[in-house]
Amino acid sequence: MKAVGIIAEYNPFHNGHHYQLKWTRKRFSQEAIVVAMSGNFLQRGEPACLDKWTRAREALIGGADLVVEVPLALCFQAADRFAMGGVQVLNQLGVSNLVFGAEHADYDFKQLAAKSMNVSWNYKRYDESYAASYQQAIKERLGFEVSQPNDLLGLAYAKAVLRLGAAIDLAPLSRKDAGYHDANLDMSKKIASATAIRKQILAGKATDVRQFISPDTFEDLTREKVVSWSDLWPMLHYRLLTATPDELDSIYGMAEGIQYRMIEQLELADPQIDFDGWLHKVKNKRFTYTRLSRLALAVLLNLRTEEVKAAMSKPYIRILGFNQQGRKYLSEQKKKVDWPLISNVNQKVKKNYLALDYRAGKLYQMINGHEQDVKRGPIML
Repeated sequence: MKAVGIIAEYNPFHNGHHYQLKWTRKRFSQEAIVVAMSGNFLQRGEPACLDKWTRAREALIGGADLVVEVPLALCFQAADRFAMGGVQVLNQLGVSNLVFGAEHADYDFKQLAAKSMNVSWNYKRYDESYAASYQQAIKERLGFEVSQPNDLLGLAYAKAVLRLGAAIDLAPLSRKDAGYHDANLDMSKKIASATAIRKQILAGKATDVRQFISPDTFEDLTREKVVSWSDLWPMLHYRLLTATPDELDSIYGMAEGIQYRMIEQLELADPQIDFDGWLHKVKNKRFTYTRLSRLALAVLLNLRTEEVKAAMSKPYIRILGFNQQGRKYLSEQKKKVDWPLISNVNQKVKKNYLALDYRAGKLYQMINGHEQDVKRGPIML
């Protein structure tokens, strides 16, 4: 059997994701569809609105054959590292094609990646962010700007494939109807961005998004606890008030003394400030909202640099669910996979591989009330 891969977060799973899976099934009709999905915390440093098991089941119902989890250490990263983590997982599972949405699906992403593979830039400039410096360097190398979110991810996927020497072809798909950052719903359409859908859900307007999601997703969003930073903010607030700058210095991703500003802006703020308000006060030209959100997550989970690096050196594949075709494909591939394939969690697995993800799962469980790792086996449809 052959397989095609998708790297996803499904936060939440919506009609745009369903369209992508239908397009993939039509183009690769004889191949299993393997989804490498972020777990309970996402690339941009935020909690998933629904837990990984719920989103995996929605993906299987929506057309995926096999859903696996990208470990936390690989997925809450800047775009290039996030892309590398997802591509590594899919490469381990032997996929021959990678499908992804793009604002410019006509780009030859591998060619662009080859041209910009070894681009260098002055990332230590203090008047602009790392991301802005990188985009400017790419523009200078290619002769045009690559700045749209999905195009940048596509470029990162292509670079990861080239760096790994993976036998994976790229299949970009034009993003349909809604932009990545679109925050408002267009009621004349059937597809909206995940950002706009979450905004309405968190505002208590679930009925407004019904036309943009499947009945299963709608039921989950109205039945389950929808998690956001507002649920985690009291715990992060406490951490920042009780930690010293020296204690925070060892947190993964901490740099340039930003922990002093994180603490100072909280101490100066109104005691009732929320997460977004605090983030706005801490942001400066060097640190984007996304980078600060990832740092906030690392602080909350007490993710130390040495343990994140250790986890990255011992990657694994966590199986979240499959249907009959996915199970057959997995059975054929499992002897070829170098990384441990984890379907159930015991004490040995938790200690040797899942330490970070188990901790993150317990934190998430505090909010949504559902066990995330122990006594949880793959979903079978």
